[in-house]
Amino acid sequence: MTEKRTPVKERSIYVYVPTNKMANRWKKLAKKSGLSISQYVLNVVENYIGDESMAASQGDLNRRLGELEGQNTQLRNENLALSKRVKMLNVLTDRYEEDLKNLKNRQFQDESSFDGVRQYEHELINLLKERDVVKEHELLDLLHIDHGDAVSVRLINQQLDNLFSYGLVRRSKGGLIWIR
Repeated sequence: MTEKRTPVKERSIYVYVPTNKMANRWKKLAKKSGLSISQYVLNVVENYIGDESMAASQGDLNRRLGELEGQNTQLRNENLALSKRVKMLNVLTDRYEEDLKNLKNRQFQDESSFDGVRQYEHELINLLKERDVVKEHELLDLLHIDHGDAVSVRLINQQLDNLFSYGLVRRSKGGLIWIR
C-alpha cells in the first residue's frame, strides 16, 4: 500500500532571507554539504527542533543538578557535624584513658598508706611473660608510655621493683626475664 502524498504546494514553505549575502552563504553551505538548498534548510530546521527537545532534557539535567548540589551541601554539613562529634569523642576518650591510668597508678603512688592487694599493669605482666627477654630501654615504648610522663615511669619502675622483690622477674645481660 502506497502512501498518498499531498501536493507539493501544500507542503511548501517559502523563506525570505533578509539579505542576498545570507542567501548566498546558505547556498554555499548547502552545496558544500552536497544538498539542495531545500534539503539543507530542512536539515538545519530539524536539527534545531531536535536540539529543542535536548533543551528540555537540559532543563531536566539542570533541575537534577540543582537537586544534587542540595544533597551535596547537606552531606557536607552532616560530614562537618560528624567530624566535630568524632573530635569531641576522641577528646573524651583521651580524658577517660587518663583518668583510668591515674586510678590504676594511684595504688602504687603512696607506698606508706597502702594496705591490701595491688593490681599490676596487665600489659606489663603479659609483656614480660610473652617475651623471653624485654630490654629495659624498650619497655616504656612497648607499654606505650611517654618517657616524659614521670609519674607513669616511676609507677612502672615501682611495679618492676616489687616483681624483683617477689622473685618473679630478674635482670640479665639482655634485659628483663620473667621467671617461670
